[in-house]
Amino acid sequence: MSSRSNGIYPLPADTSTDAAAFSTFINDAFATLFEYSAADCRYSPQPQPHITGMFNQAHDFTVMGTFIEGNVMEKLLEKTIPGAASDSSARDPPPRCHPGTRLAILERCLHFIANCNDNKKIRWVVGSAGVGKSAILQNVAESPKLPVTSQASVFFSINGRNDGSKAILTLSYQLATKSEIYRQVIEYEIARDPSLLQSSLSVHFKKFIVEPFIGNSRLNSAGRILIIIDGLDECHNLRSQQEILRLIFDLCNTYPSSPIVWLIASRPEQHITSFFSRATVTPTYEKEEVAVDSDEARADVERFLRDEMKEIKASWYSLDAQSEWPDEKDLWKLANASGGLFAYAHTAIKYIGDPNIGNPVSQLSDVLNVIDNHPMTGIPRDEHPMALLDALYARILSNVPPKIMVYTRKLLLALASVKSARTRNLLVLCNWLGMTPDEAYAAINHLQSVLRFPKRGKSHEEKLEPYHKSLIDYISDFSRSGFSHDIQHDARQLMTECAFRVLKEAPDGIDFGDTDYKLWHGTVTRGPGTGEKISLSWPVVQEVGWNDDETRLSLYKLAMGVVLAGMRRGDTTFHNEFYIRLLTTRFEAYSDSFPFFALSDLPFDKSRRHEFMTHGLIKQMPLKAIDISTIPSLNAVKLQLHRPASLAATESTDPWNAACDHERKGEWGEGNDQDWLTTFWPNDCAFCFERLKHQLQNYKSRFPDHTLCVLFTSTGSCCIEFTFVHPEDGISEWTYWFWCHVSLEERKRYGSTV
Repeated sequence: MSSRSNGIYPLPADTSTDAAAFSTFINDAFATLFEYSAADCRYSPQPQPHITGMFNQAHDFTVMGTFIEGNVMEKLLEKTIPGAASDSSARDPPPRCHPGTRLAILERCLHFIANCNDNKKIRWVVGSAGVGKSAILQNVAESPKLPVTSQASVFFSINGRNDGSKAILTLSYQLATKSEIYRQVIEYEIARDPSLLQSSLSVHFKKFIVEPFIGNSRLNSAGRILIIIDGLDECHNLRSQQEILRLIFDLCNTYPSSPIVWLIASRPEQHITSFFSRATVTPTYEKEEVAVDSDEARADVERFLRDEMKEIKASWYSLDAQSEWPDEKDLWKLANASGGLFAYAHTAIKYIGDPNIGNPVSQLSDVLNVIDNHPMTGIPRDEHPMALLDALYARILSNVPPKIMVYTRKLLLALASVKSARTRNLLVLCNWLGMTPDEAYAAINHLQSVLRFPKRGKSHEEKLEPYHKSLIDYISDFSRSGFSHDIQHDARQLMTECAFRVLKEAPDGIDFGDTDYKLWHGTVTRGPGTGEKISLSWPVVQEVGWNDDETRLSLYKLAMGVVLAGMRRGDTTFHNEFYIRLLTTRFEAYSDSFPFFALSDLPFDKSRRHEFMTHGLIKQMPLKAIDISTIPSLNAVKLQLHRPASLAATESTDPWNAACDHERKGEWGEGNDQDWLTTFWPNDCAFCFERLKHQLQNYKSRFPDHTLCVLFTSTGSCCIEFTFVHPEDGISEWTYWFWCHVSLEERKRYGSTV
């Protein structure tokens, strides 16, 4: 049908009347055109034959039935992620490192790009949410020292720039705009097979990355190429993230001579961290960890804050340039609260300098109030000083599936308000909360950008903790997070439930052999029970230098700590026989920090005295059994006095010493009955302590069988209630409560079963 001469394809004489002939002509012509193989186009360094004729210099047209586009680049552009490039107007102004900050990290990144070789062509920049990873990569992309001939970038974002299926096409388009050779290669591929634009991620990577840069010698030898992928964890699905990593690894591992260097930034999400932890992957990358709490990060944040505050001061006409604002201590407080988290510092600065709110002085005061945990009521969420940071945390928490949130909530409650629980290793914490390892890691999985946690093999050594305190501040404030109306109450309720479960499973105490039974408040006694029935949701399944008995001992200590804390703050949950008996029978010794009077106030309360005497918690013994010398000087003593007003008119000595500086509560005004209560420490008030000892000795010598009420304990430290009528006036009634040591022999003699 057609003749071929010098590459020219003459048209049939009458195309208007011979449509079939025209179609045959077109197909025949393109069949000849595509005889130039893909291999010729991709790999040959020689220029391709020049085609002349009717299609020479043609543009902007389509022939029906056969694909040919005058502008392949337009079609490719349609398949890219809008605004994902480092220089995109959609990101303008992009996040950048503050001048003079992150210098060491930037230098290390540039050095790696210039000097990496063989298969180690990946640099993984990893850090928690808000540390400034995107700013670091932006600075690298814009660096005048960048030792590359070309670069392309994808800055993923959950805000519309998260389609991983378009990642390679986005990079390809950018490279095509900067390299004529590369553009010709991909235009040919797309023209030959238009369906490539609809192919899978792996096909895109093969056709637009591997084959051009490995198979084409002109591209392979054209110099180093930098590809930046930021926010990989914000790519819309895990499969795309993992596929991108796998493809990059395969390229670096299979083709060590590849000219492409990869700079990848992400949060430490579990699936990404696991990928880079593989032994096969390790040789292909270097890790750059952007820490929140490093000295370098803190210094950079402080510099940022100082410079920005100077800028705010200079831009506000109402602020005197010679003034001392901001006060140095306020600046230090802000810097200390920010730590190394740029997101916190940036949020604070945005609020302080916002001209639409008020003025910098009052706005700085707002931020300082937030730092001091002073509630800011009546302020909409979007106007809160930490609104931008709150939005980040809200977005992260929203990723937790509802069925997993029940476990995540428990972990966050434990971190928010229970010091004794959050200081334990992850293994103990999860057993405490009744979580299996699978439940625990599922709960943590979506929060890896804000929580630091150990791998399973290290769960007995390391603890779960937030990267920055601002996360706990956020969830603790219901007006900001909606997480809990009363997080302290919810956390304490959870801890009480956990403690009760453990103590119920070890009603007769514990005995795990010769080990440390010390708590902050004292030393737990051993036995008579073993504690082996304390259930574990996460038992130790292999030898790791930790065993299940250590877990059970830790759980028992935690439970005792919860009871002691509850007793100290007067929580009525613990105001019953079970908990009082627990604290009086399960200790070998009390420390000075033991809540002595929090324990003794309840059974000696007049409204419940009979109840506790019936249960045998309060016994009676004679005064002669007391060794006055054993009253400790570090334990408080309480004194209650009832004295009628009529005695004031006599020469009877006033029982209150004006030199005493401890507080008294009640009534003692002139002409009124005295009815007051005071608490003193023997080592602080020698007058009151010496008077107590004198009164005890006097009564002991005169009335040795005078009855005392006593709360016996297993430690020998017992609380004594000493009530008497003062012999000087025969009317005023004195009652002391103090702790002293009673020997085991005396305790048994007077009915103690402890």
